[in-house]
Amino acid sequence: MRRHLLALACAATLSVTAIGPAKAEWDGSYFPNVELVNQDGVTLRFWDDLLRDKIVVVNFVYTDCPDICGLSTARMAQVVDWLGERIGKDIFVYSISLDPGTDTPQRLRDYADAFDAPDGWMFLTGSPENVDIVRFKMGERSESLAQHRSDMVIGNAATGEWRRASLMGSLVVLTEEILSLDPAWTLPPAIASLETITPGQLVIKDTPGEGLFLSACAACHTVGEGIRVGPDLSGVTLRRDREWLKAYLKVPNRMLARKDPVAVELDKAFPAVRMPNLQLNDTDVEDLIHYLAVQTELLGQPQEVAEAAGHDHADHSGHGQSGHTHADGHQHDHSH
Repeated sequence: MRRHLLALACAATLSVTAIGPAKAEWDGSYFPNVELVNQDGVTLRFWDDLLRDKIVVVNFVYTDCPDICGLSTARMAQVVDWLGERIGKDIFVYSISLDPGTDTPQRLRDYADAFDAPDGWMFLTGSPENVDIVRFKMGERSESLAQHRSDMVIGNAATGEWRRASLMGSLVVLTEEILSLDPAWTLPPAIASLETITPGQLVIKDTPGEGLFLSACAACHTVGEGIRVGPDLSGVTLRRDREWLKAYLKVPNRMLARKDPVAVELDKAFPAVRMPNLQLNDTDVEDLIHYLAVQTELLGQPQEVAEAAGHDHADHSGHGQSGHTHADGHQHDHSH
């Protein structure tokens, strides 16, 4: 699992897949114009109101998802944060529920609030028939909720350029790919100069658990920087019994199903997003616990000692709220 997540995080060139060359026919004659309803209860037409003449990011989620939805939404929150003032002005993000029977506008509003979603990031529901029409046209054709795609579609409806992209790869590359849909956008010189850096120069430190934390947990949790979508994990290795922590990191869903009192408490404290089962193995868990313990130790050191021991990993964490709460209870307690 760790190697898989690290490969996703490092494989920048694989994070975005072009659907094909820009096609003029990818317009209102292709996309449905059915009605959907956003988290504020406003009815909108898919083509006329949501897509026409806009640069958009579209993915599919549902609030009761026990697996990847929380993590993917947390990572989306990081991208939204980086896109900043462009969200709602030049770029629009739409997270469409695959479970419209459960995901009412109010439920989606609570979910959006958990990720501090700005106005340009809408969470949408609608009749099952309309949602099915939209998801099929966007390539999401799974037959059950458990099988739904974790990727998304990005596109510029004005130019007809559409691509399929992944939230589980490099978020920097993904953000640049979204920005590149604007014909007027160019790569900043400072970033372009990174092409001269060799892969060896990008290795910061070989700390067990660091890569896994940054790729799978940092979107939802910080260590000493405060609550995001999930709890701050500073001191979690001191607060929690080690065997409990190991079990929770491996099978948080089972812990909750068994009514483990701490898991239940975390679920109540962070009700919008539930800690997913990341299929971690024993080595992954040990590495994460080691990483969290080291970071907690650094927090208790004078600044000059902490800086000498290692760089500030909070800089790599990404969005402060992202989601899914990992740890202390990824129920957000990734517990890690």
